[in-house]
Amino acid sequence: MKKFDPDRIITVIAYVLAGLAATVHLQAHGQDGEAQAVPNPAAPADTAELRAQYEQWRQEFNTWGRWGPGDNKGASNLITPEKVRSATGLVQNGLVVSLAPPVPQVAAADVPESGLFRRTTNRITDGGTADTYQVSYHGLTVAHMDTWCHFFENGQMYNGIPVEGNLNPEEGCKQGSVMNWRDGVATRAVLYDIAQLKGVEWVEPGTPITRADLEAWEEMSGVRAGPGDVVLLYTGRWKRRAAVEPWRDQVAGYYADTIPWMHERMPAFLGHDFNIDWNPRPGWEGVRNPIHVAALNWMGIGIVECLDLEQAVATARELDRYEFLITFAPLPVEGGTGSPLNPLAIF
Repeated sequence: MKKFDPDRIITVIAYVLAGLAATVHLQAHGQDGEAQAVPNPAAPADTAELRAQYEQWRQEFNTWGRWGPGDNKGASNLITPEKVRSATGLVQNGLVVSLAPPVPQVAAADVPESGLFRRTTNRITDGGTADTYQVSYHGLTVAHMDTWCHFFENGQMYNGIPVEGNLNPEEGCKQGSVMNWRDGVATRAVLYDIAQLKGVEWVEPGTPITRADLEAWEEMSGVRAGPGDVVLLYTGRWKRRAAVEPWRDQVAGYYADTIPWMHERMPAFLGHDFNIDWNPRPGWEGVRNPIHVAALNWMGIGIVECLDLEQAVATARELDRYEFLITFAPLPVEGGTGSPLNPLAIF
């Protein structure tokens, strides 16, 4: 185990103590697993300031043209051959862990009918069978990646690519599709274990994960994300879902004040065990998924979400190692706006 110096311990004590209140809430669930109502939070005190800064950041943090006018990979350009070689050096134990939950085949609060993964086993013969898969993976349950075509503003996608002429029902997305990542991603992943930081089994839905949270975890763990990395934000979503019940809408996700942190660190992808945007967002009415837009549209940072990080977190805690090799690749679908994934963490 790492030996944390006293200054680091002092830095995170406030976060551990703050988590005690949430622990009491967890105990209130009891053994019957009945869900407790989660009240909608009031708008944080910095909401008006952040709303104003958000409009400034739209220009200040724009990376269009940074990797060339025709670029379609954004911050993934920072995953250089040297970066890949460095990331492979993180493999010490040879442990391989999936970061994808089983695909949903039963409707639930977070799985509408449109989001069901439909597996049809075809005619069974004496010699075998086959099956057909059908899925609408964008949503709250299937592990997937988003591409620039998934979010656009003012008729433009990342790097100023116009939607008109580039996106249509027949061909899908011509530029900015998953084909840009068909060769796969292999890089360093950094796990941000916010549940451990706050001393709880899971972070309650609706909790904004702030820059202060991310930086406190960096002090506690001794690791921090950098250019070309994959950030994995753990809130215990799947653990809570199994213990309580499925839910939607209320998300413990990245808060608006993490946007400058993202621009400074410039990871290739932001990862999460739910949707990456904190929700509800009182005071942000009329702003559509501010973190999605900032990452996908302004900065060219990819998104991988609805990841099941439970086994990876258990492994990282046991080894006391929160950086490791991650690899994934999309289905090579021409025109695809994203893809289901089964990312692998390799310790």
